[in-house]
Amino acid sequence: MSSSQRFQPVPLTSLHVAPSLPQLKRVAQPQDRALPLLTDLRFAPVVVASHRDGLDETLHVMMRAGVRMAFVSGADGHLAGLVTADVIMGERPVQRAMTDQVHHDDLTVADLMTPLNHWEVTDLAHVRTARVGDIVATLREHGMRYLLVTEQHEGQTTLRGLFSAKRLEMALGQAIEDDLHAHSFAELEAVLAH
Repeated sequence: MSSSQRFQPVPLTSLHVAPSLPQLKRVAQPQDRALPLLTDLRFAPVVVASHRDGLDETLHVMMRAGVRMAFVSGADGHLAGLVTADVIMGERPVQRAMTDQVHHDDLTVADLMTPLNHWEVTDLAHVRTARVGDIVATLREHGMRYLLVTEQHEGQTTLRGLFSAKRLEMALGQAIEDDLHAHSFAELEAVLAH
């Protein structure tokens, strides 16, 4: 901030009657531009868990940050995968613990993450002209709850943002598709593996 620029505090007042809360209104139509509904990772909270981090620890950090997805760094410190709160709280940890014959507390995010090579992403160049309905169609077509968006800059790929089915549903005021609620990256990974 420039020292020559002077700011003034805004006036404050006390409440004597409880205010009403705003009603959730539909803020988007399928034909609207999709870009405003992109969660831009340059400005949004991002959780990065080490591949060695435990499930409960990672879930706790995600909850404190107010996010439902954590990216996972590998032993080399580079991005290696991602894990969602739905996966951590779902059946997959129980199944993995039984398969590996280990205690639930011994599982790490590396055991449940969707590895980088299983991600399906789109480039920001496509999103710039996409409509909300196009993003919804992509989520439906691929049975996804999240659509990751990358950006190419000077020959390097950067993870730029994501579309969340939940955020789109809230903006549209309706469920995208009931079937999507059953899908997760883990389930998609299982389908891709076969």
